[in-house]
Amino acid sequence: MPADGSGNTSPRHVLVVENILAQAQMLCHILEEEGYRVSIADNGRSALEMTTSLLPALVVSGVKIPEMSGYELCRQIKVDPALRQIPVILVTSLVDPNEVLLGLQCGADSFVIKPYERSHMLARVEHALSTRDIDQAPEASAPAEIFFHGERHHITASRTQILNLLMSTYDAAMQRNDELTESRELLRERTAEVLKSNRFLDSMIEHIPAAVYIKDATHFRYVRVNRAEEDMVGRPREEIIGKCVHDIFSKEEADNFAAQDRRVLASGLLEDIPEDRLLSGANGPRLLHTCKVPVFGDGAEPTHVLGISEDITVRRDLEKMVATLHAALKIRVDDLETTNKSLESFTSAASHDLRSPLSVIAGYAGLLEKNYADRLDEKGLHYLSVIRARVTSMTGLIEDLLTFSRLTLQEVAKTRVDMNALVAQVAAEMPGSGPDTPQPAIALGPLPDAQADPALLRQVWINLLSNAFKYSSRVASPLIEISGRVEDAEAIYSVRDNGAGFDMAYYDKLFEVFERLHGDEEFAGTGVGLATVRRVIMRHGGRLWAEGKVGEGAVFHFALPLQGG
Repeated sequence: MPADGSGNTSPRHVLVVENILAQAQMLCHILEEEGYRVSIADNGRSALEMTTSLLPALVVSGVKIPEMSGYELCRQIKVDPALRQIPVILVTSLVDPNEVLLGLQCGADSFVIKPYERSHMLARVEHALSTRDIDQAPEASAPAEIFFHGERHHITASRTQILNLLMSTYDAAMQRNDELTESRELLRERTAEVLKSNRFLDSMIEHIPAAVYIKDATHFRYVRVNRAEEDMVGRPREEIIGKCVHDIFSKEEADNFAAQDRRVLASGLLEDIPEDRLLSGANGPRLLHTCKVPVFGDGAEPTHVLGISEDITVRRDLEKMVATLHAALKIRVDDLETTNKSLESFTSAASHDLRSPLSVIAGYAGLLEKNYADRLDEKGLHYLSVIRARVTSMTGLIEDLLTFSRLTLQEVAKTRVDMNALVAQVAAEMPGSGPDTPQPAIALGPLPDAQADPALLRQVWINLLSNAFKYSSRVASPLIEISGRVEDAEAIYSVRDNGAGFDMAYYDKLFEVFERLHGDEEFAGTGVGLATVRRVIMRHGGRLWAEGKVGEGAVFHFALPLQGG
């Protein structure tokens, strides 16, 4: 706790004179934390009265206070014999050199420069109090004559006061110098940052594929362009900067561009121009999408116009091409719908018209066998057997064709399919190959689930397993292996048999309707099953392929998208 000159340890009393409450409270807090007792006055007149009545150990006063300035308050204190030993510290911004002279003339003991640091203020306070404790008697000295700003001034302050004020001024100068040095360093850093940002911005603008340009708001003269604008106009920037739109473009185009610029400046808002024609550019007639926006400086009026133009000629041509193709596709789709409806009607009629005579033929063949079998010789019975076999084959072909045609019209209703359960069920329902034919062994591996239409997918497995059963029926130990895996974004399934196989030279015919790689004398069939498989897989957005070797079996693969395509 600071002590007074008599050795008393009671708090030293400081009078703070400040009319700005926040500054007064801040200084009061600083002093009270150091153990000083503080009183506050908010004007010069009340401060003089409180000094007379309280006799504080120190007065800290601002210079611009109401009713009586800090200089006049200090002068009144110093001319009063009862108060003159109280040191006075003036708090000032010290922006005018005359303030030092005013401080000397009024007899101030020290200056503290605003804004001040806590440590600096406390050092001045402690120095002023220590000087008072040492120098109790006033110094006797002749008035000093100072020539300042062309005028003579007589200073009656003591040498100690003059020295303190000079030291305060020196401290202030050093503080200002340090602040200036710090500000210069900060300015240097900020300048480097701005230059770096500008270089980055310049690089970005220069390499933007759209044309970027800036024009002044008075004559619409170009002040900045990027490389894309040079390419669009067909001139180097040296021939563009400083020129107005009428110097570069045709009158019609320049009038249009200038009118746009005037609208942007008048509205103060961004203007979006979806289509703008440029006829006199470097690349022939072009179609542009342009955005223009006013650029404001320090004032309320815009100083420049910023424009960004994107060449959309190719995009518009492509859009027109797509629209033309879309229209042609719609016509094609309408034709296909009409064709499908006609095909559906034809299929329905054909199946009815074909089934009826086949039923009659099958009926008469049955009657012949029942009523006249004993009258027919071996050749007649053979003919009857051939007729019945061909009727059965024709009926199967009609059923397969109907199934195949419905696949084009049937809507695909996808859901999650437990592939293991579906394949196990289809395999269990496969018919036997005959009493003299060994049943194939089935090796069923784990299969990933699929997102598909269960009914259509069931038909796929029926056709693939029937195929494997049929073509492996003539080997001693037929084996069918069913496997699956997930690869990338697909679930892939495989059906492998060790049967007759096929020649890869005829692979292109494998999935076509009515195309068969084996004759009826080898294996019966209609040539529709694999075409049906391909149609189902394609409608699911999947793919189908196969591998085979004559006499060594075949493997059929199909892949389905994991997310349903």
